[in-house]
Amino acid sequence: MTDNNPRPDEEGKRAWPSRRPRPFHLHGDTLVGVAILIFCAIVFGLTLTFDDVPSALSHGVPPTQFPRLLVGFIAALTLLMMFEGRKQPPSERKPVPRMVYLSTALLLVFVALINWAGTMVAMILFCIALPLLWGERRYVPILLLAALFPIAVYYLFSEVMEVRFPASVFTKLFE
Repeated sequence: MTDNNPRPDEEGKRAWPSRRPRPFHLHGDTLVGVAILIFCAIVFGLTLTFDDVPSALSHGVPPTQFPRLLVGFIAALTLLMMFEGRKQPPSERKPVPRMVYLSTALLLVFVALINWAGTMVAMILFCIALPLLWGERRYVPILLLAALFPIAVYYLFSEVMEVRFPASVFTKLFE
């Protein structure tokens, strides 16, 4: 194991220890890729527990098909990342920027807000909050994003794939 403290060389100067290859070393992209592939396998396994929808009642994309397609796409991109990562020399890890944690927290708030306020309201709020968090201060593009993106997503799921968004606690209050 090498230490991080420089030690004196023959001339008495401080020199950093040489980086010798370790006998069993996995590239960082390989480790991340394996973790993502394990996650994909777990999610795919969960789709096997979904109830089958009778073909007479099935309209559009069945509940099992879309998650499996998405997981397959993520797994394929992960394998590509792992393959391409082997061509690159391992780099020094930089600390994760604070903005990554803030964006993740905002995404978790968005997911929690879906059940209470509904998908469309949560999406509109997320499309406003995320650009503001990232420092965007041009309000017209933010408002255009907040108006057009949720409509496009709603149209894609409702009309093209014929998948309905679940009712929220907020919308159930008005029934």
